[in-house]
Amino acid sequence: MAQVMEHAVTIRSRLQLEAIEERILAPYAARSSQGETTRLYPEEPHPYRTAFQRDRDRLVHSRAFRRLKHKRQVFLTDEGDHYRTRLTHTLEVSQLSRTLAKALGLNEELVEAIALGHDLGHTPFGHIGEVVLGKIMAGEDTLDGLLSSEPLGGFKHNYQSLRVVDHIERKYARPGLNLTAPVREGILKHTRLQEGIHYPDFQSEGLHLEQEVAGTLEGQVVAICDEIAQHTHDLEDGIRAGFVALDQVRKVGIVQRLEREQRIDALCERDPFLYRNLLIKALIDALISDLLHTSVRNLERLRKMGPFPKRFTQVVVHFSDELEPLHRELDEFIDEEIIYHASIYRADDVAVRTIRELFKFYLRFPSQLPEYVLGRLSSRGNRPQLVRAICDHIAGMSDNYAQTELTRVEQIVRNMDESRSQGATTDQELA
Repeated sequence: MAQVMEHAVTIRSRLQLEAIEERILAPYAARSSQGETTRLYPEEPHPYRTAFQRDRDRLVHSRAFRRLKHKRQVFLTDEGDHYRTRLTHTLEVSQLSRTLAKALGLNEELVEAIALGHDLGHTPFGHIGEVVLGKIMAGEDTLDGLLSSEPLGGFKHNYQSLRVVDHIERKYARPGLNLTAPVREGILKHTRLQEGIHYPDFQSEGLHLEQEVAGTLEGQVVAICDEIAQHTHDLEDGIRAGFVALDQVRKVGIVQRLEREQRIDALCERDPFLYRNLLIKALIDALISDLLHTSVRNLERLRKMGPFPKRFTQVVVHFSDELEPLHRELDEFIDEEIIYHASIYRADDVAVRTIRELFKFYLRFPSQLPEYVLGRLSSRGNRPQLVRAICDHIAGMSDNYAQTELTRVEQIVRNMDESRSQGATTDQELA
């Protein structure tokens, strides 16, 4: 009869959890014990949570994270219950990242924290919202003469995500969530850095801006899993929405390969619903498996060259030379056949108008901004700060809130027009 090993009932301390990491993580993985001292402001370590656990918990409890459930990914959520939102996308990135991290012996809590925070800076209305704010903050859209054509620092969602966790969220005496540097860097570098972005109060400590790629493999894992999640769920949602037919999908190279390997081609006519589900499952498995095997080969080459570096300066987690062209073809297919058609169907001109009209209204009447937004200004007469505060406020809105707010401000403007016609109200009185 097998002997049952007894364990004392006890609380595992942070130090014990860090010791467990030392035993089970691969030598190239990031350690929680190295993270606590990299916060922007010093903090006492927690008695039974590691540094990356604390970061993950702070992100989950943030207001910006909760708002992701009402932010569009690609498709309008009021057209169906099954389309992805920014929140469900974030959870899929987290799941894929943890799978890859566990198989490679990486720090799962670090990849989870980066994944949960990577899209906090996304705007309402999906990609089009980022485009509109980008043009305004680059000086390309003067909002009908309310702004000059001078660049205002630019806008990009990964930089905005970092701004959210460093400045906008307010849980403590100081602004921001005070996350560790590996999480902050992973959030910033989950997508390509961009020239011409000059955010105010940008805190570059621990970000190593001299290199494009994240210095931890955990950060690299999240960046590539973000792409995998996007491509697979955009394809699934696009098929469901009717923007692309299965006959078109079956012409893509990687789909043809998976049909042969998985022998699912006959299902397409007999049970298209099951075919679609098995195809997406096979696609995810093929992409993740290729990443795993390619990353292991890359790490083995690095191991033969000497000890693993404390920071990685090259991309280690990437697709094989065989799969990369197939992945790129899939990306182009989704962009041309699904994303482009979805942008027409979802009436992006309405989203453009909503964001521009809100921005114009707040510029004219800044007193109509919430007090917590105005409270971030050192002076209400500081024009650049005001413009950035308006940008922050609109970027943080959910789709629903932006539309509701536009209805509110349009009613205010109508009331003003009526009062002005009677000589009772001026713009200055409202401001």
